[in-house]
Amino acid sequence: MYIGPKPRQSSWLRSCLLFLIILVVGTYGVVLILAIRGVYVAPAAFLPAKLQPTPTVTPTPTEPAPNHMARADTAFTNGAVDEAIREYEAVVQLQPNNDVAHARLARMLIIRRRFDDAEAHAQRAIEIKDNSAYNHAVLALALDWKNIYDDALAEALRAVQLDENNIYAQAWLAEIYADVGRPDKALPAAQKAIELDSTNFEAHRDLGYVYEASGKYDDAVKEYQRAIQLAPNYGFLYVSVARNYRAKQDFKSGIALLQQAIKVDPKSADVYDELGWTYYFTQDYEAAVAHLKKAAELDPYFAAPQGHLGTIYFVLQNWENAVPRLEKAISLGGERLEYFYELGLAYVNLDNCPKGKEWLDKAKSVNESDGAVQAAQQYYNDHCLGAPPTATAVPRIARTPTPTHKRP
Repeated sequence: MYIGPKPRQSSWLRSCLLFLIILVVGTYGVVLILAIRGVYVAPAAFLPAKLQPTPTVTPTPTEPAPNHMARADTAFTNGAVDEAIREYEAVVQLQPNNDVAHARLARMLIIRRRFDDAEAHAQRAIEIKDNSAYNHAVLALALDWKNIYDDALAEALRAVQLDENNIYAQAWLAEIYADVGRPDKALPAAQKAIELDSTNFEAHRDLGYVYEASGKYDDAVKEYQRAIQLAPNYGFLYVSVARNYRAKQDFKSGIALLQQAIKVDPKSADVYDELGWTYYFTQDYEAAVAHLKKAAELDPYFAAPQGHLGTIYFVLQNWENAVPRLEKAISLGGERLEYFYELGLAYVNLDNCPKGKEWLDKAKSVNESDGAVQAAQQYYNDHCLGAPPTATAVPRIARTPTPTHKRP
């Protein structure tokens, strides 16, 4: 056994090892400080995970506008409304001065009831190319569906002036004439559109619309069905046919057709609204409410399903649910006479006579001689003014299933 001081060599090795550790740690610390401050770019493997650089994503090349335009036009032709809207929106982002894309986008937006956006794009198309009959015709249609008839008619006449052989100018002029109660001018314009191109679904749709506005429901159905044959994927065409079936009280045919429409255009609020309203006339209130709620969900700014729901709740004497639906419909532009007096009566039955009077006064300001308005006023007098009772039940709405055309 060795007894004595340890060899000097072992002490020297420890000193070297300690110096090496200090050198490595010090160097690593300096590198980290410089890397944090951006002075030195260290190898990624040398840094801790939180300091390692994030790899830069290689940007995806922007797809050229012609590709979007081609897909948009195909979707337009095939009735794929939402796809067409997306693709045309991509085109106008890439080519802000493409008037054709703006105008076609406006047409698709009208179908989805986005009237303000449609008007804006149609106006933009005209700013880019003012001498285009189609651009003016699309703006006319957007204004017509917004119920701005005078401006719509002016734009449609401008379109025909630019090109009297433009199918869309003639077809949509016919539609506007029908809306302003001029069947004498509507029919020749619609027939002119058919003569220009009998394979154009818009021409047949508007001839059907002219017949519908004149109460010729059988003729209207034939023309709308021809339009569907030419463009089977547009749900709003099925709604047009079903509206006329409802006018003919052929509810079974209307329901069957609308169920078919849901398959081809499941995102159409118009389809669900018409289906729910048709079920109302069959007194299947549960089915009616379900489909109308779906319509309101698909388009929260669509007045018709809100008003229709309000009317159904009113008929069921569910005053609490009738009031918000009717008020919502009116706020969205559905200012119909029946909504005013239904809302007034609902408030009366909720023991809120002041609000009831407010809405009944609105109804009287629209048509004081209307029988339903007079009955509603008498009901108010009996229950709010203490007049000798002449009515013991809430007046029911005497509804004839006539078309409501395309707007609430």
